[in-house]
Amino acid sequence: MNAIVSDDEIRSGTPRIDGTRITVLDVKRRVIDEAEDPHVVAGEYDISMAELFTALAYYYEHRDGIAEREREFETARRDGERRTQELLTREAGQPE
Repeated sequence: MNAIVSDDEIRSGTPRIDGTRITVLDVKRRVIDEAEDPHVVAGEYDISMAELFTALAYYYEHRDGIAEREREFETARRDGERRTQELLTREAGQPE
């Protein structure tokens, strides 16, 4: 069974299933947030059920830290959207 690992060079250090790029957040979002069937998720990710449940167990053991990371991602996403909109607005206002 694979462990949960973190490496700053892979998926920005987000905890993931060792040997894959599948993060604990990927599994959590699909199985918990979207209520998808764990068997389907495991099959689509090509991981074992044990690996899927290892990721979910890790999530439940580290909920506070993972929730904080999700908030950081959401803030970064919103900031990126805002900067993109500002850039598009500036570009649209400039004559060619």
